[in-house]
Amino acid sequence: MAEQLLVNTTLPMAGRRLDRDVNRLMASGYRTTVDDDMTNLNVCLEGPLGSAYEGGIWTVNVTMPQDYPLTAPRVRFVTKILHPNIEFITGLVCMNVLKQAWSSSYDLVNIFETFLPQLLRHPNPHDSLNHEAAAIMKHSEKLFREHVILCMKTYAMPVNIPTRHLVEEGLEKRSSDLSLSDLLTDSDDDDIGNRNNAHISLPGSS
Repeated sequence: MAEQLLVNTTLPMAGRRLDRDVNRLMASGYRTTVDDDMTNLNVCLEGPLGSAYEGGIWTVNVTMPQDYPLTAPRVRFVTKILHPNIEFITGLVCMNVLKQAWSSSYDLVNIFETFLPQLLRHPNPHDSLNHEAAAIMKHSEKLFREHVILCMKTYAMPVNIPTRHLVEEGLEKRSSDLSLSDLLTDSDDDDIGNRNNAHISLPGSS
C-alpha cells in the first residue's frame, strides 16, 4: 500500500485540492499507488456485495485532468471485466455515465464508494461500450450474471484464493446461448435474437 502523502500547502488551489483528495482516498483504506505528480493512480476495487461482481478484485486506473475537479477524471479498469458500460479491451468506463453524475463537489472517494459500486450493481445495456455484453443482458439477465461470474473467475479473483474450475454446474454452455468468448469482443451487432451459434474469438486471439 502506498505511503500516506503529506498535504503541500504551497501548491496552487487546484493542486491542493488534488493533494487533499488523493490523501483522503488512501485514508479511506483503498490500496493505492500514485505517480509523483498525483495525476495517475491505480486503485484496488472490490466488487460490491450483492452484485454479480461480489468476490472479485479489480485494479482501476484513474487519470486526473488538468482542470480537476471541474472535469471528471478518466476511469479505466486495468483488470478485465465484463460489463456493458465498460469497454472490454481498453477497460474504459463510459464517460457519458460519469460526466452525467459528476460535480466539482465530488472527489475520488465518491468514485470508489458510490459511482463505481453503483455502476457494477446497475449495468445499463442501453448506453453500452461492450455491445455483446449489452446484448446478452437484454436477452437474459440471468445468463448475463452467469457470464459475469465466469469472467470474474478468469481475471479478477484474489491471488490467495484458488480459482475453481471455470465451468461450474449450471454454467455450461447451452446450445442457444453465446459463449464467454462471444461476449468478450465488442461488436456493433446488438441484436442477439438474430444470432445463433455465434463464434467470436477472445480479444487478442487470432
